[in-house]
Amino acid sequence: MRKILLTALISIIASFASFSQYKDALKEAFADAEYYVLFEDYNEALSLYLNLYKNGLDNAYINHRIGECYLQIPGQKDKSIPYLEEACKDMTKTIKEGSFKETKAPYGTLFYLACAYQNSNQLDKAIETFEKFKDLVSTEKDYNIDYVYKQIQSCEAARELINNPLNINEINIGALINDEFSNIRPVISSDEKSMVYLSKLKFYDAIFYTKKIDGKWTNPINITPDLNSDGNYYTCFLSHNGETLLLYKDDNFNSDIYISRLNGVKWSTPEKLNKHINSKFQETFASLSCDGKTIYFISDRKGGFGGTDIYKSEFDEKTNDWGEAINLGSEINTPFNEETPIICKEEKILYFSSQGHYNMGGFDIFYSQQLDKNMWSAPSNIGYPINTTDDDLFYYPLEDGKNAYISKYVKDGFGQEDIIRLEITSANH
Repeated sequence: MRKILLTALISIIASFASFSQYKDALKEAFADAEYYVLFEDYNEALSLYLNLYKNGLDNAYINHRIGECYLQIPGQKDKSIPYLEEACKDMTKTIKEGSFKETKAPYGTLFYLACAYQNSNQLDKAIETFEKFKDLVSTEKDYNIDYVYKQIQSCEAARELINNPLNINEINIGALINDEFSNIRPVISSDEKSMVYLSKLKFYDAIFYTKKIDGKWTNPINITPDLNSDGNYYTCFLSHNGETLLLYKDDNFNSDIYISRLNGVKWSTPEKLNKHINSKFQETFASLSCDGKTIYFISDRKGGFGGTDIYKSEFDEKTNDWGEAINLGSEINTPFNEETPIICKEEKILYFSSQGHYNMGGFDIFYSQQLDKNMWSAPSNIGYPINTTDDDLFYYPLEDGKNAYISKYVKDGFGQEDIIRLEITSANH
């Protein structure tokens, strides 16, 4: 009898030990997933959260995280909806983010769900859910209610823009450039014979350079070592002759604008631009006029109209450097965020992205005509399907304004995001 009891006791102890090890493994996977979210590696985080979900952790918090990850991955955003719908059934005002014991979802999950509906063009559901979120957090200070109102207006605008589409041709530039990774932020010389772009490789973000010979892009060269980059430089602009490259550097604490020049076949180590361009705030994009004498850039420095604004600076021949920064004003800059300004068509048309103005949701591409040195026309939405209900951020127009490069998820493409050449044939653009 004692032997039977001893055997049973050992079995129970072993079971507890096994369960403890199992729980420890779940905790470790959860901690890793939260770490990946912190550093915006949503693909890695998603695989871990899905594994936790399959192993019984199907609470609102895990559903919220799975939905959040899907919402950040190109081509996967529709998959977020069922998880976010489930998470919204058990929300609370305050959560312990990063805690394995947390089982509830934050109020912000409802906003994510509204965005997911919006991105999938379920506009009635999106408006209804944005309204619910607005009512839920109307007395909370942690949420930007003005932006929620803006998204509701954007859903209404989306209906009109979708019903009046542009005529465009989309040309995938091919598998030589578009591999299995996300290939984004293409910058191109005026003659379309030089291109630099960013590829989000498995372990770091790399910058590649390619030339077009006999109408075909050549094997891209990884110039990340030339730039002495740790994977924290991002392409902004390539000069019209293809020999000057503007980048921004993100060190997790600040973002600044840098310049690199092509010396024969090698790009120089980037140099930081002066204090008129770079500040203690965030500078995340810059481009040059055709003559190289004006720089347009993005900053969230004090004194602006919203989050990030568009500024410009003239090159001072006397000091051989950039002069004081000038905000482009409230005709261009809104109470929300502006990004990626590029001027073309003989310095007369400014293209940029904005969360404000008359848009379809998130960031849209706009263009404005320069009326005189410091005056701009009211920005016009470039139209659907270049703009979508998702974020449309990096639009690189060529000098004629009828052609441009973008990166986007393509259903039958080569990677998560492919570089696409656009040909705009609509007569009204």
